[in-house]
Amino acid sequence: MHFGTTTMVFYSRPLGEAIAAISRCGFDYAELWMDQVWREFPEHPAESICAMLHQHGMKATVHCPIMDINIASPNAGIRHESINQLLDCIEFAQQIDARLVVVHPGRRFSLKQPIEEHWGMQVGALNRAFDKAEQLGVTLALENMEIDKEIASVRDFPDMLRIIDDCGVPDLKITLDTAHMRDTQVILRFIEKLGPRIAHVHVSDATDKALHLRIGKGMLDLPAIVRALEYHKFAGVYSLETYIPGDEAILAEERQKLAGLFTGA
Repeated sequence: MHFGTTTMVFYSRPLGEAIAAISRCGFDYAELWMDQVWREFPEHPAESICAMLHQHGMKATVHCPIMDINIASPNAGIRHESINQLLDCIEFAQQIDARLVVVHPGRRFSLKQPIEEHWGMQVGALNRAFDKAEQLGVTLALENMEIDKEIASVRDFPDMLRIIDDCGVPDLKITLDTAHMRDTQVILRFIEKLGPRIAHVHVSDATDKALHLRIGKGMLDLPAIVRALEYHKFAGVYSLETYIPGDEAILAEERQKLAGLFTGA
């Protein structure tokens, strides 16, 4: 099994320091958030990032940009810029030989926006990303969004199945975000329906009021979730996505808790 965590834990620090800290905590993968990468390296970041990863013996996954981004925005200018940034992110992932790119689907501007109008934009944007990734040999893993956020249109397994059909991607890979589901039984059903497609997991706890909590601070049965994933022979990265603002000691403790989920898995 492989363990990773997001560089956003150390968002206020230079990426080199973030990658070094993630390595010291015993992780195999650093998940590079493109917003953070571009903040520090606005142009041609791949060479610098590769050097940092090599220096600390780390491998990488890449998270698509999310700040003020919506690949299915009804505003054509925002939509086009969002798609272009996603395509640039895919190129970056290819240049650093990243394991995969986590992709956020688009969302509606409001519930008043007709769902089919939105869905057409969603499919068009994702198809451009899938085509680019196929050309470059990059794996994309589409992430489930918050299950209680109605403007999000890709939240549970039926939405993923519709993407498979409407985008014509029978081999779709998925990032399962445990916190976004909020409920253990909903997560277990998602794994039962889509298990072989799950290529990446964002691990964090949640309650009905808070997301991305530290392991054991919410109400999710994470050991049961891990057992279900292992039953389906999950071979990807368990990547922590918890709110730990720059605290390396807490991150190391969370790494131990993550490993502890596999006792008896």
